[in-house]
Amino acid sequence: MGVDVGGTTVATLLVDRALNPCAEITVATDLSSPDNTMEGILSAIEETLARAGTNAAELAAIGLGVPGKVDRTNGVAQLAVNLRWYDYPLASQLATRLHVPCLLENDVRVAAMGVYRFDNPFKDQNLAYVSIGTGVAAGIILDGKLLLGQHGLAGELGHFIQDPSGPLCNCGARGCLETFVSATAVIRRTREAIAAGRASVLADQAPLTARHVYDAAAAGDVLAQEIVDDVGTELGRALRNVLLAYDVDRVVLGGGVTRAGARYLAPILAEWRRQHETSALARALLRPEVLRTADPARNMGAWGAVALAAELVGR
Repeated sequence: MGVDVGGTTVATLLVDRALNPCAEITVATDLSSPDNTMEGILSAIEETLARAGTNAAELAAIGLGVPGKVDRTNGVAQLAVNLRWYDYPLASQLATRLHVPCLLENDVRVAAMGVYRFDNPFKDQNLAYVSIGTGVAAGIILDGKLLLGQHGLAGELGHFIQDPSGPLCNCGARGCLETFVSATAVIRRTREAIAAGRASVLADQAPLTARHVYDAAAAGDVLAQEIVDDVGTELGRALRNVLLAYDVDRVVLGGGVTRAGARYLAPILAEWRRQHETSALARALLRPEVLRTADPARNMGAWGAVALAAELVGR
């Protein structure tokens, strides 16, 4: 079973020995206490098993993707601020309750494994999966293996500083990439512009999501178009750095807002074309075919957690 734990929802996916899906559910994350969050995950696992007509005794392994910093060896969620987990022994708690081996990893790294194993039409052995949501982070696959780094922080590109005089980031620095291109940033910028008097069809939109902004841009809303273009410009520059740093075959974008597909990619590719005009390196490096979005029909976090579980049992 794969379990994708987020600050809003917990998604579970049960597969058979041939890795075919048997049952999956998504439930709200219980944030009332760290232990209650774990109990909610346990309940979701048990409900998924029940829907498939089976139980934990038939389960070979559980993979878990959790946000933040993790100690994979000891199964500890070291720092998951949105879940209020600080050195929380999630894997051992679940393993003790279910009598099933559990392995956990950072959620974005896990999603990269899902893309590599289950959403890889070109059979790329080197790819970067970039998740764009509340924040921004990447999972890097090199030679078919997940890159973790010495401290498990490889791919934290959301905290690459784009502009040291930019907006304040949750990490305490200013001008981190995620303050410019995350879904949270898109919403913030839209609200700020409307509050400053800019006209937009989004003025009365409540609640406002980044997807609303992209839909409004596609419909011709001038403010939304400006924000979408600015985000694409910033992200296009950042992805150039990813390609230079890791020399991967493909960059795959995921996260709710990327489900806009070609509309999401268009301003990024426009920035790449602008760079082509003055740089031979850009023309060689920034080719449209190296960029795509993840399969919107699949929860790559849950599928990646399945890959993690399969790793435990050698599949």
